[in-house]
Amino acid sequence: MLDSLFFDSTLRKGVEMARIPLASDEECAVRNTRMAERGVSRAEAYTQFVPNMGRLLSIRPEIGVPFGELFGVLMVEPGGLTRTQREMIAIVASRANRCHY
Repeated sequence: MLDSLFFDSTLRKGVEMARIPLASDEECAVRNTRMAERGVSRAEAYTQFVPNMGRLLSIRPEIGVPFGELFGVLMVEPGGLTRTQREMIAIVASRANRCHY
């Protein structure tokens, strides 16, 4: 059903999201220890793998570290939505935008 809502639109036909090469596990650790300590390792502990978003953000640690901190506030801190609800919103938004990160 979501596919018909998001992908059958004439506005979406032929539109592809840019693909950015992701860092490997080794590159994540080597490029920025600070990112691994503050961002990637927290996500990895939660998911048991390094998420694509963590790999992407490790490429630019000056952006990735503050983004990881913001993500923690938005997704983990108490608020009006549960963590599950927040994750579902993120999944639907990513799917609608054909985002693999």
